[in-house]
Amino acid sequence: MNASSLPSKTYSTSYRLADWAVIAVTVVALLAGWLIKNSVESRSVPFEASGISAQIPQGWLMASAEGNGILHVTDPLSSGFGTTYSIDNIPTASDATIGQTVSLLILERGQALTAFRVLDQKQVTVFGRAAYEIDYVYVESNPNLTHNQIPNIVRGLDYIFLNGDHAIVATYWADENAFESDLGRFQRFLSSLKF
Repeated sequence: MNASSLPSKTYSTSYRLADWAVIAVTVVALLAGWLIKNSVESRSVPFEASGISAQIPQGWLMASAEGNGILHVTDPLSSGFGTTYSIDNIPTASDATIGQTVSLLILERGQALTAFRVLDQKQVTVFGRAAYEIDYVYVESNPNLTHNQIPNIVRGLDYIFLNGDHAIVATYWADENAFESDLGRFQRFLSSLKF
């Protein structure tokens, strides 16, 4: 019996170039898709009321603001609790300190939100402006008893800016699971805030 050897495959230069071309086209397509996704997600529309302006994400639902609120928008595509941005323009005494304003806001949040807990609070500088940051959580449950939805843990951030005899409060609420991933978009919103 003869031992026969299997012919070895040899790849020509054109096969190697074709392999590299497929890899290159795939990488370019993935990069283009990522760029398109980011440009769509970062589209915004201008908002202006009571001398306060900002760029809000395009396609978000705007609700009528209540009380001192001038803006309340929610992402309709959020899973769980809808990611929400709001701006409140709260009148304060002309000699009110940031500490007094923060204490009143925390008291108000504690009375209005279920299982409200402050995680952290500190003075910060936000895009060159002095502010006070409050990081907190609360439980949001649907008040409709016939709706079988599990309550959501919502994480919130408030940024309080003193502006003469008013306090401007920029708020970010998101489902605990989406808080970190949506925070960058809120930072872009916050950077566009003018008053």
